[in-house]
Amino acid sequence: MSESMPPTDGFGRRIDYLRISVTERCDLRCAYCYPRLCTDSSPQDVLSAEEVVAIGAGGVRLGLRRIRLTGGEPLLRPDLEGMISRLRALPGLQDLSLTTNGQKLAGRAASLASAGLMRVNVSLDSLDPEVYAAITSGGEVGAVRRGLDAALAAGLSPVKVNVVVSSPAGLARAGVGALVDLVEREPIHVRFIEAMPTCSQAGYLPGEGVLDFLRHRYELARALGPEGGGPAEYYRLNGSRGTVGLITPISQPFCDRCNRLRVSARGELRPCLFSKNALDVLPAVRSGDPVGEVSSVLRQGIAAKPRRYGEIAEPSGIPAMHVIGG
Repeated sequence: MSESMPPTDGFGRRIDYLRISVTERCDLRCAYCYPRLCTDSSPQDVLSAEEVVAIGAGGVRLGLRRIRLTGGEPLLRPDLEGMISRLRALPGLQDLSLTTNGQKLAGRAASLASAGLMRVNVSLDSLDPEVYAAITSGGEVGAVRRGLDAALAAGLSPVKVNVVVSSPAGLARAGVGALVDLVEREPIHVRFIEAMPTCSQAGYLPGEGVLDFLRHRYELARALGPEGGGPAEYYRLNGSRGTVGLITPISQPFCDRCNRLRVSARGELRPCLFSKNALDVLPAVRSGDPVGEVSSVLRQGIAAKPRRYGEIAEPSGIPAMHVIGG
């Protein structure tokens, strides 16, 4: 497979990042991601391991260099390590990562790393057991903490923690002090993310409000982010091993730096997170030349990327995050 330079869209942005959802299923029910009225796809509607790899191969042929596997909860797929091993073997792929809620990470971090996974993002909205259980509808925060330890021990790096905040009260409930303690003790990068108004109708706390909250409690200095890029602005505490970061898709959109495409577990390609219209990748991936045909559809998706999400639709009424791929 010959290597290509990452393609650019109509606005000069270099597109080098493909997020592939491998399932809509999740063992938690966070309101901002998985509204209670939403339902899962049936198993036959979800991409097979072979199809996930073909989509990844099509992206790499086109020049995309980074792949992230998302969900739903990817660790609900027993064939995940096999997908990772085959994706990591693609010539030209430079970065392979995973987003998880961490409930099952402790038992699989070592096998994921052995298969070729390079880094991991873990969703963790509070270290308080009762608050976490309420946010996730029954999740066990201790399992996530053990998962973080296992990820570090397995050599996954960087390890990032995602904290979604929808209100000032939510920020206080998150137990920011305990989360920041992670940064001081471990090479972990905690990012506070504005909740996006998908079909959950969640509110959001602007990033500046989070930054003000942190500055009243800690001395922060701007810092370079960890490897893996991304839109976060990072800060380091005096002597900390990790960093804290802010991701502000609503109050300060970073559309001018958008470098990604998303494929859902149903095979829907979304040029923008807030796209209501999607391209169907399934005919391409099930064709006689899946890699070549997928590359062609991905190129169409790049051509369809808007300058910013407001040019497509208001950021409401789109599918829930577990459907799009978080």
